Amino acid sequence: MRSHFYSFVVALAFALGTAVTTHAQTVLFQSQPDNHVYYRIPAIASHGNTLWFFGDDRSGVTDATAWGDIGSVGNISVLVSKSTNGGRRWAPATIAVEGKGEAGFDKGHGDAAVVSDRESGKLLLICASGEVSYGRSDVKVTRTQQADGSYRYAQDLSHAQRVGRYYSSDGGKSWQGEEISESIYNLYNTASAKTYDEGRGKMAIERLFFASGRICQSAQIKVKDYYRLYAVLTTNQGSLVVFSDDFGQSWLPLGGAEARPAPKGDEAKVEELPDGRVLLSCRMLGGRYFNIFSYSSTEQAEGTWAEPVASTSLEGGTAGQDNATNGEILILPAKGRDGKSVHIALQSIPFGNTKGSPRNVERRSHVSIYWKVLASAADYASPECFLAGWTRYEVTAANSAYSTMVPDGNGKIAFVYEDNGEQIRCGSQNMEVYDLTFRSLSLETITGGAYRYDKRAKAHLR
Repeated sequence: MRSHFYSFVVALAFALGTAVTTHAQTVLFQSQPDNHVYYRIPAIASHGNTLWFFGDDRSGVTDATAWGDIGSVGNISVLVSKSTNGGRRWAPATIAVEGKGEAGFDKGHGDAAVVSDRESGKLLLICASGEVSYGRSDVKVTRTQQADGSYRYAQDLSHAQRVGRYYSSDGGKSWQGEEISESIYNLYNTASAKTYDEGRGKMAIERLFFASGRICQSAQIKVKDYYRLYAVLTTNQGSLVVFSDDFGQSWLPLGGAEARPAPKGDEAKVEELPDGRVLLSCRMLGGRYFNIFSYSSTEQAEGTWAEPVASTSLEGGTAGQDNATNGEILILPAKGRDGKSVHIALQSIPFGNTKGSPRNVERRSHVSIYWKVLASAADYASPECFLAGWTRYEVTAANSAYSTMVPDGNGKIAFVYEDNGEQIRCGSQNMEVYDLTFRSLSLETITGGAYRYDKRAKAHLR
């Protein structure tokens, strides 16, 4: 349990518009269970020297009937704090999307997925919303045959987890948005009669949400006003990848509505490979699933997925001992000590521990960044290339869970993660709470001085 003096220092710091910094890291959102203050799920976006740090404020949860997620008793909101100097100082947090009321779409909003447009700086935030938890989400579909023999489908989303989309064009000061649940479920549930089960009155996807953290923006593919976006839907049929060419106004399934790039995948992230293909990295128990999408036409967004593979080795793989946790995949241009240009793949995940604890909060620990050199196209030719060759850099030894990262404007990596985790009792249920922490890391630090981030390779700047 944290000391009352430290809690007082944190409260004073936020009142003064600063943040608490310890051991070269900054605690932006500190959970205080004694005061019913709970935080989860970090996300971060960057534009030049400006950073936006998002997190779930779950202090409104009074009974963690869905593990404290959307669907618990009480309200959840998304908070945002802004830094204009690369994370050295942060403004007081404000509400980006507010959870309110006892029911309906606005009851809760959380698990933010975010991006800042590389050219305009416009911000996009997509979140899980509503009053229904992911595990209890249920979508029913009514099929009616038309006079021409075709079918019309009508979805009932009254018992589904919802999707919210919000924009800010003033640097995060104000946010405007709406519910987009129907259009996202429609991508899969009305796309093809092949997915309809007449006996159950259902189609393929009964539950979904956008995986939290960084939405990937292409550095290579631009359609009209915007570079292409990639995001991952966590669904009851695994990890599904969607893309947008209009900065999130509309989305389409990458590979088509029947594509299942990781049928056993959970929360996941995507990253653009140096050759423009798309790398998928999925949460799984004890490691990560990897897969790659190859374009046959970038303009038409056509192509195919390979077969997923699992990296589970403790030696050279991306294993997470006895836990399954969301992380981040990021690929950066770099230079070695010899001046040779390469790319470095970074994957964050809790290493875990070998204590065999029955409590998930203790199995989630030792958040680390694994790194791997991509010296040539042969090093990322297939998903199998990502099974081995990783080296681990440990960020924290504490109980720690979700993490994400983006490059900043100073040649550093803005890394945010859940730290100092505790399991608490909230109403009739247990739930996990963490401190949401920021750390500015150099690629030299992560790789032990072997490589530095080549920020002059502008095509790869986010």
